[in-house]
Amino acid sequence: MVDPLAEALADPTVSADARSKLQHVQDVLRADPQAQLISLFFEGEEPRAAVAFGDFDAAELIVVVLHGIDTDLAAFPGWAGIAQRLCADVIRASALRGGSVRIATIAWFGYDSGTHLSALATKHATVGAARLAGDLVRIRHRHPRARIAMLAYSYSSTLFGELVLMDGAGPVSMAFSIASAGMTRMAADAVAEAISKRSFSFYATESSSDATAPLGRLGAHPVDPRDIEGAIVYSSDGGSIPGTDEQGEATEGHASQTEVDEHGERRRGYFDPRAQAYLFAVQRLARLASRRPKA
Repeated sequence: MVDPLAEALADPTVSADARSKLQHVQDVLRADPQAQLISLFFEGEEPRAAVAFGDFDAAELIVVVLHGIDTDLAAFPGWAGIAQRLCADVIRASALRGGSVRIATIAWFGYDSGTHLSALATKHATVGAARLAGDLVRIRHRHPRARIAMLAYSYSSTLFGELVLMDGAGPVSMAFSIASAGMTRMAADAVAEAISKRSFSFYATESSSDATAPLGRLGAHPVDPRDIEGAIVYSSDGGSIPGTDEQGEATEGHASQTEVDEHGERRRGYFDPRAQAYLFAVQRLARLASRRPKA
């Protein structure tokens, strides 16, 4: 069987930049024996990929993690780390509930997320949604009984709205909008209708110190998902995690991962292992994994 990653790395026509990005994917795959490359393609000279972590072949819950703007495979190691840790934490939380431990996550780098300028429009989100819809069909075909959840961060929550609008979110049981760049009014209406039909449960959060997410809503997708009828809004500002004795910490700013700023101050991101936003999602995903699989 042909290894598409090895084939791409051996191709002399692949640029040095693309080769470096593909090497990040290979390094992650080599470091984690369970990791699986589930898609790889080129958009022009730019590689796109998706990698699964955990027990993907036997998964009863699959969680798709989506990134925001200005992100490509150069940033893959950090996002792979998020997906790997999320997988382990949901398994642990589900096991404590007596639920399934057959859980997998996917770091999905299947679209061009654009820049701060293009993020004011929907083009990149719409194209990404179409590609994700195709991947979801393939995942559902391979795992007909698995539940599928989605964590959409920043501009990828705009993508999720477009996915619902184009009727591509059918396999999704649970979705999270984290620090959203906003949805179009038509997409928000489609999400509200899906919630009312109980097609999926929908959660939305944003830190009060996040000054970046609201800027994304100044363009063609002005609706804050927290304002969608039926959305379950939860805090990112620190506090208790329902159903546990844990206390989550506040997210500071818009970053997905914890960073050190120019003053040497540590700023907690939305996916920090101690962040309230992250711990809340872990518990809700564990609850989903504890439900009996679909017949």
